[in-house]
Parts: sequence; structure tokens; C-alpha cells
Amino acid sequence: MRTVRRRRVAVLAALLSWALVAALGACTSGGSDPAPSGPTPTERLASAKEQLDAATSVHLVLTSADLPSGVSGIVAADGWGAHPPAFKGKFQVTVRGTAADTEVVAVGGEVYAKLPFVPVFAKVDPATLGVPDPAGLFNPATGVTSLLTATGAPTAAEPVRKGTEVLRVVSGTLPGKAIVDLLRVGDANGTFTVNYGLTEPGGQLRTVELRGPFYGATPSTYRLTFDRYGEPVEIVKP
Repeated sequence: MRTVRRRRVAVLAALLSWALVAALGACTSGGSDPAPSGPTPTERLASAKEQLDAATSVHLVLTSADLPSGVSGIVAADGWGAHPPAFKGKFQVTVRGTAADTEVVAVGGEVYAKLPFVPVFAKVDPATLGVPDPAGLFNPATGVTSLLTATGAPTAAEPVRKGTEVLRVVSGTLPGKAIVDLLRVGDANGTFTVNYGLTEPGGQLRTVELRGPFYGATPSTYRLTFDRYGEPVEIVKP
């Protein structure tokens, strides 16, 4: 009888020892965080840049918010960009608070505009309209996509539905000089926040929201939307 009891005790002890070892092994294997899956925010931005830079054409809509009264600058734009860098579309600008719509064609390093009450295009210096060279927005080295690789401390949020698409927002900061070099407006010594909306799946750049000291200390916002990648478009000198 004692022998049977001893055997039971031995078996029970062995089972307990095995359970303890298994539990310790599970704790050890689960003690470190799993490796992150998917691209990093920096990699996502780099991929989005490559896709837009490779597109033969893209539709652009620019809107603004919180612009101070009486400023001179861009209010809105709607048009087509292409590679090699070119643009055709409409800009709405303000000159000392007075808004005006202007048709613009930028191609071959030259900018042409059809000004209000003028029925034909004329070659212009875009600085006189308060806008950058629109074709320059699509230059891979110095245009909008250059902001993606200049973004500091990017972080990615979980994808969310925006209308008919699902977008993943990647947020970060940009130095003021990068903004001024691109848009010819802003505080070169300031810091701007930026939110990029990337399509999920696919990772196309769909939206860019820039906020910061464009016109003095009070923050203003510019939002750009890119869609219709690669659709046929012809941009020629008027």
C-alpha cells in the first residue's frame, strides 16, 4: 500500500515539475514584444513619393482655411499636374484681400496666365500672382513629394474610412524653410505640422494637410488632394 502511495506521489511530483517548466517557458517566450509588422511610417512615405513621382499625370485640388483677412496669396487651385513637371488649371488668389480667379498653364519652364478681364494667355512671372511656379509642385526633387522625405518624426495611425476610400494618416513636422521653398509663403524659421493620407491598400498619396505660420503667427491650413493618377492629359503652351 505504501509502495502504491509512493508511486502516486512520484507521478504527481513529476507532473507538477513538467507544468512548472512549461509555464516558465511560456513566460520566457512571451516576455519580449513581437516584431512590428508592415512598413514603417518612413517607408510608407517613401513608397508614396515613388508612386506619385512615377505617375504621368495627377489631378490636384488645393483648398485653404484660417487665412488672415487682407493677405496676398493662394486661396485655392484645381488642375492637372504632369511629369515632366507641367500644370494646367485654375488658381484663386487674393491680392490685399481681393480674390481673383486665374487660368494658368506652366510648361517648359514658362508660366502663362489668363488674367481677369483679359481674353488671352500671357507669359507671366508667377511671383506677381502670389503663387509658386505650378509646374514646380510636381518636381520630384523640390516639389510636393520632397516634403514626404523631409518629414520629421513621422507616426502612422490606424486606417480609417474617408468617403469611398480607406486612408492611413501619417503625421509629422516640417521645417519652415521646406514650406517656403515650395509655396513661397510662410515663416522660414517656423515649424509646420503635416498629415498625409495614404490609401489602404496601395499606399498612394491622396491628401496632404499643412498647418502652421503661413501668414504671421496665427496658424493657417493648406490642404492638397491628389487623385486620378495616370489619366490622359495634354499640357501644351497656349
